[in-house]
Amino acid sequence: MFNTILKSALLFFKNTMKIFDTHTHDYFVNFDADRSTMLRDDFNAGVKNKVQIGCDINTSKQAIALAKTDEKMFATVGLHPCHVEENFQNLQTTNDLEQCFRYFETELQNNNTKKIIGIGETGFDFYHKDTPEMRKKQKISFEKHINLCKKYSLPIIIHTRGARNETLEFLENNSITKNKEITGVIHCFSENAEFAKIVTEKFNFFISIGGTATYPKSHDIRDAIKNTPIQYIVTETDSPYLAPQSVRGKRNQSKNIKEVVQLIAEIKQIETEHCADILFKNAQDLFNIK
Repeated sequence: MFNTILKSALLFFKNTMKIFDTHTHDYFVNFDADRSTMLRDDFNAGVKNKVQIGCDINTSKQAIALAKTDEKMFATVGLHPCHVEENFQNLQTTNDLEQCFRYFETELQNNNTKKIIGIGETGFDFYHKDTPEMRKKQKISFEKHINLCKKYSLPIIIHTRGARNETLEFLENNSITKNKEITGVIHCFSENAEFAKIVTEKFNFFISIGGTATYPKSHDIRDAIKNTPIQYIVTETDSPYLAPQSVRGKRNQSKNIKEVVQLIAEIKQIETEHCADILFKNAQDLFNIK
């Protein structure tokens, strides 16, 4: 019975709710066969804006190029923590890393169309590889992203996996974030309500909720949604990954955010379309676009 009601609600709100996907990778090869059809499908379903997130030099170029194909899309430049090592030969030789950030600077300096609206994704990832040297490399890269955010007055997109305490310690020790000189977002939020309280209240960051919040075992994420003021919440897909429960295991795309919005509305006990409007405005505030 509940599933029938949920499906009816999602169908009703398909074309009425406004959706802002704050984190997507539509330039990935997963979409090569039908990218234009997928994008049209998303826009027809109520998706008003998408942010294509860069992960290194090449993907940042792809993100910018795709964003330029439609006025509803934007991009970021950044070096994903899992890609730091290949851009950083060792702690004494930073030539590759410096080349990467020189490219980011060039794009930001030439950002006349204002298509680049954020820096990242960056942060810490100790899930895939965790060594003392890797931690140092990721920290150096993270700091460079923070400096770009301040220089160009852009928000930072933070990736944190297996690094809860290290992420909070980094933000606490960085004067730019501690003094709230920049804003940002914890992408693909997967922590608990305590973590959300710290990053929102202490650092004035947003938390980005995606399909994982709909998974049966994601109790901590739903508790964080419940206890975090809605003005600090935005939505994302991280497409093509992390599709919500109803399409779990399939390729994700921005239109699926409607299931996430429905969940947030239920947790917050507010009307779905009103919830969508609030989340949409939050994303506009995060990226300073109207």
